[in-house]
Amino acid sequence: MTIVADDNEKMAADRRLVAQLAEPAAELFERHLRVAKTWYPFEDVPFSNAADFSRDEFDEGAYPLSQGVRSALVVNLLTEDNLPYYTHTLLSPVDDDHPLSEWSRRWTAEEWRHSAAMRDWILATRALDPWALEDDRMVQMSTGVVPYSKTVADMLAYVSFQELATQVAHRNVSMSLDRTLRGKKIMSQIAGDEGLHHAFYRDLVAAAIEREPTMMLVSISHILRSFKMPGQGIPGFADHERIIAAAGIFDAEQYLHQVVEPTLSAWGVDELEGLDDDGERARSRIHRTVSALERVVKVMGSPGTPSGADRRTDEP
Repeated sequence: MTIVADDNEKMAADRRLVAQLAEPAAELFERHLRVAKTWYPFEDVPFSNAADFSRDEFDEGAYPLSQGVRSALVVNLLTEDNLPYYTHTLLSPVDDDHPLSEWSRRWTAEEWRHSAAMRDWILATRALDPWALEDDRMVQMSTGVVPYSKTVADMLAYVSFQELATQVAHRNVSMSLDRTLRGKKIMSQIAGDEGLHHAFYRDLVAAAIEREPTMMLVSISHILRSFKMPGQGIPGFADHERIIAAAGIFDAEQYLHQVVEPTLSAWGVDELEGLDDDGERARSRIHRTVSALERVVKVMGSPGTPSGADRRTDEP
């Protein structure tokens, strides 16, 4: 009976928070539509470079890339493919006529554009083994593994950090590519979109903190302690993660300084006043987690352990 009561309380809290966020979600969605740039995923793909595939003759080295960039492309693309599972999780307590539903559909459409552009570019340039990539995609999407959030507050906090971390990884991949086959431009455009997605969730969490400060600080403290990039369902994800970190594309230092610190600063966590005891305890846990991350970065140096993010956000 206690478990049922706890579940009912969480559902009620989710519904209350979702209702409170209707107005700011609508305003932030309108802002996103004003500043988002329209681009077409096929325009910059060098299709003239493409050729038929023969498994016996395929040479992955035909387009030389470092192993770090290869791993980042695999993880970034397959993560974009898996977005519908995030949409399902986010929308479970949201009514169809809520602004978050409309936002989520737009978000999903934009993320699919990323997937289409990356995959077409990879196929046209022969940057990755397409058979291995498709096998990995089938495994990942068949299992549907994504980081699970117990509440809407957890989900919003997680996606705020994750979207900025993804932007960082995309931008760093872009910086590793040359302009010849237009991969740099494609990855830069994707990173720009991710920055806008981060801005939406970051500012929605700020609105949620105004309305439910304790609930949100508890969720932020929990997500910071348990944060993992989306991709656990990708075969060999742990190895990819280590390779990506070692290449400096996404590591602990970037996660701390380019994702965690600017996001917490934007939320004004240290300046919040009038918190109850639970809220103060959550803020203390946030401080302890940040201190632990600082120690990890100091010990590991750079590149560090997997968990990082980018140089800036493309904010509206």
